[in-house]
Amino acid sequence: MVVTDYVSRRNSILEVVVDSYVSTAAPVGSLAVSKKLRERLSPATIRNIMCSLEEAGYITHPHTSAGRIPTDMGYRYFVDSIMEPKYLTQDERDFVEGALSQEADELEDLIKRAARIISGLTGQTSLVSFPRAKRRTFKRIELIPATKTKVYALLFTAQGLVKHSIFEIQEVLEETELSRVSKFLNDELDGLQLNEIADHLLRRVIEENDPFHQLFKEATELLNMSHILEDSGERILLDGAHHMMEQPEFRNAEKVKRLMKVLEEEEEILDLMDRDMNELSARIHIGSENPYNDIKECSIVISNYRIGNRNVGSIGVIGPTRMDYPRAVPAVEFVSDAFSRLLTRLSE
Repeated sequence: MVVTDYVSRRNSILEVVVDSYVSTAAPVGSLAVSKKLRERLSPATIRNIMCSLEEAGYITHPHTSAGRIPTDMGYRYFVDSIMEPKYLTQDERDFVEGALSQEADELEDLIKRAARIISGLTGQTSLVSFPRAKRRTFKRIELIPATKTKVYALLFTAQGLVKHSIFEIQEVLEETELSRVSKFLNDELDGLQLNEIADHLLRRVIEENDPFHQLFKEATELLNMSHILEDSGERILLDGAHHMMEQPEFRNAEKVKRLMKVLEEEEEILDLMDRDMNELSARIHIGSENPYNDIKECSIVISNYRIGNRNVGSIGVIGPTRMDYPRAVPAVEFVSDAFSRLLTRLSE
């Protein structure tokens, strides 16, 4: 038997162990492996290869059980070297496209819809982040007089987000002057990310020989008073938390409590998503690979959604390491791509 034959057989046995354990949550014995293998191998050969897989760190046996379960290292090897994706059917793809394209008044409604869709497709708890504030793109601002000494500011972004603010001004400004400043800002700031605007205006204000110096100064003062560019904080919407509670891995009340705390507080999940914001394909964080203790028994699949060619937010699922990766990964990727196409159309 050549080395490649051995590797092929080892991979086949590991694949059976992973598939069986994902389906049953029960340790997998050599007899069960022999029944599911495409190639007929002797029980002794299967046992020897399973021992080799255990020595290599890909599988382990819990307690005194004769069966084996995959380790985080085993799942990683499976995902990187063995896994054959279970792509969505044409009916499922049509459903996703149709559901996402239905009219919605707010971006939050679209995000809730995407979260519900991906949770339903994968049977996992879904995670969808709002577009990162620092990656939101300026589209338009309107400054409107509310009273003689108060101004109403409306900020529109390319992502369809709207922020508003009512603020007090020190001297009365006519509607024509506010319109003039609004038009000036719309021409000057078009296409900038929100976090770039303050530095951009400051540089132009410093250039006193700029013919528009006074306009920059006035516009900067109004924006500072409105506080409309201040970050309102990142957010994640999740759907299908009950899927997590139904898994045997999370029947321990204390374990569930810690996990729900991580999901509710959001910071650790947002940090993980932010680390992957420049990735072009789905990222899979398996168990102990996660940097935070309370999610080291979970796997997270994350794919970024885009507006045009710019990543602005993330769609993903979280579940036990005993996750159906061949189903979860292509499902997350397809929904994030469909969501990207939708947001790109809405921003045009």
